[in-house]
Amino acid sequence: MKRVDHGPPPQFMPLRMNETLSMEPRVPPKGEVFVFRFRSQWQRISAHDAATWLTQDETRRAALLPSPALRYRYISSRAVLRLAVARLFGCEPSAVDLRDDAKGRLLAQATGINTVLCADIGYAGVWIMLAISAAQVGLGTSLPSFGSGSDAPLSDTASPLPFGRQRARDNSLLSAAGHRSATDNPDSADDLAANGAWYVFDLPMPGQLCASICSLTPINTIHAFGWSKRNENGR
Repeated sequence: MKRVDHGPPPQFMPLRMNETLSMEPRVPPKGEVFVFRFRSQWQRISAHDAATWLTQDETRRAALLPSPALRYRYISSRAVLRLAVARLFGCEPSAVDLRDDAKGRLLAQATGINTVLCADIGYAGVWIMLAISAAQVGLGTSLPSFGSGSDAPLSDTASPLPFGRQRARDNSLLSAAGHRSATDNPDSADDLAANGAWYVFDLPMPGQLCASICSLTPINTIHAFGWSKRNENGR
């Protein structure tokens, strides 16, 4: 797939994460993406509510994870995703159904509502990240690795981008296209280069963390919950 990294940047609207709780119901039109960045310790959802919103299958998945931290991260990500979708649909989080499509991409729908939204979950250091859109959407992240900072230039490649940023873009493309199992493999992203157009935008992140969002349709507005209004770069 052709990655379209140029053209006018979308309008980036930074919001505090707590403003998720006051979102007015509105189904995002194509071109608008809602992203959320928070820590698993976000206190606006109680542990009881988070647990009760999960399905039996999700509860079993959480129980199979090898550490309490990973279990808590999984539960928090699914619970906050349900809360965000419920705010957009104007329903209760318990009425939101999360399911995978044939390629393993997340879909969200509420009981009694025909609209289906696309979603994705990503992790970057201490951050949990969510994306919700009317079109196929993917989140990609990259962490700094020992001996190779995210700002180091790529070698043996024509890409002018730093390693971390390019990896985040590649991973967002792979996730949006339903190839999450191939993330962190740059050759897999290159293999998709001839099958259509996808649209990528880099999300501002602190330090050497890198994150990108990829959409099947052009992005004109990003509602970014969890990015402080007090910083110009939205961190």
